[in-house]
Amino acid sequence: MSSRVALSVVLLLFLVPWTAGTVAMDYYTVFSVALQQQAASWPSVQGTITRSEVETVRSNKSTNHHLKVAYTYSVDGQSYEGSKERISSWRTGDRGHAEAQVARYPIGASIPVYYRPGQPSEAVLQPGMGSSELFLLLFLLPFNLVTLFLCTLVVMALKPEPPLLSTFFREDGSECVTLDGLGTGICVILALGGSAFACVVLGGITGAYNAPLPVGVGAWGVVTACGVLVGWLSRARKKSGHYDLRLHIQARSLSLPPISERKHRLGVRWRDVRALRVGPPFRRNPRGRETHYPLTIEHVTADGESRQETIVSFNRQDKTEALAHWLRTHLKVGEVAPEEQRSAHSRARPPDIARRP
Repeated sequence: MSSRVALSVVLLLFLVPWTAGTVAMDYYTVFSVALQQQAASWPSVQGTITRSEVETVRSNKSTNHHLKVAYTYSVDGQSYEGSKERISSWRTGDRGHAEAQVARYPIGASIPVYYRPGQPSEAVLQPGMGSSELFLLLFLLPFNLVTLFLCTLVVMALKPEPPLLSTFFREDGSECVTLDGLGTGICVILALGGSAFACVVLGGITGAYNAPLPVGVGAWGVVTACGVLVGWLSRARKKSGHYDLRLHIQARSLSLPPISERKHRLGVRWRDVRALRVGPPFRRNPRGRETHYPLTIEHVTADGESRQETIVSFNRQDKTEALAHWLRTHLKVGEVAPEEQRSAHSRARPPDIARRP
């Protein structure tokens, strides 16, 4: 079994239960949100508050508060008792908001009750969409983005393996290889998921879940803007060749992109390149399992000093070797500098050859 097939099997084993759980949450949430919106058109009758108090739920890490309400109402002569302020509601750490809700629905008060046509036993006190529903959908966004990302990985793993190295030419005639940089789709997923998570956390801290509808709309606007902006910046960087290693054949120069701890693009003349080496493997995270294989270049600086620079580090040795081979073909250099080659060659000669005039 190839490594790509094995990877796709592992991904599927994780993807199936994750997707099933996400779809179940999506169905329940979307159904609740749609029902809450439909409640705006439900008929209403007058009801009476029979219970109104703050319910406090304590855990090891937090204390949350919620309106505990009950009310009676009558539809076509049939009496019913309801307990929902909305179809779904959040507990909040803001006790003041829960107390304000208790004050809004005092015991004995007569209030309008909105009941579901054909099922009058289901009723709410506050119909229509609010910020709480929008934040609930926002909470689910990262889970759906993870599902999309995993599905993409499975599809890519099942496709034929792409070539180790893919070169292309730019308008200036340089031959290029894109070395680094996440794909635009991945960047957008990270931006949407990260901003959604931040908005949900901030909404919980500030009590925005119970704010008017424009607050929830604004949160979705921020998340959408983050995704669009990051996607635009990612495409612009790739289009400009920010991550490209460039070989200028006419000028006989090499241009290294600002990656591998380089803050700016580095230009090197071909004649200043002394050696290209595939360095020993290393792990960026001492506790991690992923091994990286660096490709380093030794070149002479403008000051005449010899300097080593890491071009890139791949997590596949064959990919690093392929890039090294492509560069050596153009630059006509090996793994060691000419002086080292001569020294090694001299040490390797038999004594009688070394002494020849």
